Amino acid sequence: MNIEFLEALEEMARERGIDREAAYEAMEKGIAAAYLAEFGGTEPPVVKIDRRSGDVYVNGQKFDLSKLGRIATRRAEEYFRREILRRRREALYEMYSARVGEIINGTVHRFEGRDVWINLGDLEALMPAEERIPTERYVPGNRIKAYLFKVEKTQGDPRVFLSRAHPGFLAKLLTIEVPELAQGMMEIVKVVRVPGVRAKVLVRGLDPRIDPVGSCIGPGGSRIRAVSRELAGEKIDVIKFSEDVREVIKAALAPASVLEVELDEKEKKATVVVPEHEVSLAIGREGHNVGLAARLTGYDLTVRTPSGEESKR
Repeated sequence: MNIEFLEALEEMARERGIDREAAYEAMEKGIAAAYLAEFGGTEPPVVKIDRRSGDVYVNGQKFDLSKLGRIATRRAEEYFRREILRRRREALYEMYSARVGEIINGTVHRFEGRDVWINLGDLEALMPAEERIPTERYVPGNRIKAYLFKVEKTQGDPRVFLSRAHPGFLAKLLTIEVPELAQGMMEIVKVVRVPGVRAKVLVRGLDPRIDPVGSCIGPGGSRIRAVSRELAGEKIDVIKFSEDVREVIKAALAPASVLEVELDEKEKKATVVVPEHEVSLAIGREGHNVGLAARLTGYDLTVRTPSGEESKR
């Protein structure tokens, strides 16, 4: 009976994705609880299961599980199920916590309002409405990539949060496409995005032989196009890092030609002078270009023309 009982419980553990040793430890606790319920006592007994023979020992003495009554046996099974469930949830939490900052593959499963639930196989993950790319449609059953940015413990399975709008998603996609990033020859300093519309990426070369901007763009623009396609056509500007913030501001406002940058480092403000006919280029549609440039540099930017007319702050 011992062997049959233990085989049944071991199979249950396998189905739940629990390793063999953890399953046996759960069984020992379950049998101890059942023994206490059947025979009484003030403290649970010490239960050990021989991993090879399946023999059960209670307080050092060999024990036949058939001596447990039906109610006690059921209690052992219930305890085992609870313990296996607890361990499964702990294992899931540890596994997904270790993957924060990675790209996860899943399947669109269901919706709650604008929130999207993604099936990852062993649990459902949540992509909140604010983490969606607004221009995208999500269809149940479709495969999807997303960025794992947070894991929380709950009373049930851990809550896994995914995003396609997070700056880290773009950074990770670039790292996959650009070998020089993966090899540590260059690094991403900062990413700012208007998801699905436009993004700016500040990159720094760590190897003097590397052109960080050219490496991100790739031959014929192939690398940056691959990332843009995954982000619903999001336009991605790649900017080379400089210790001189003026140079970063100039590059961040491309394709506009910057004639002058007046910097107030203490107040973190800058006035940028551009030709009158390029004001709209500097500002960008709905102010995205100048807005992203301000977020990238950390400076409040004011765009004006040589005549002194202030156009956008």
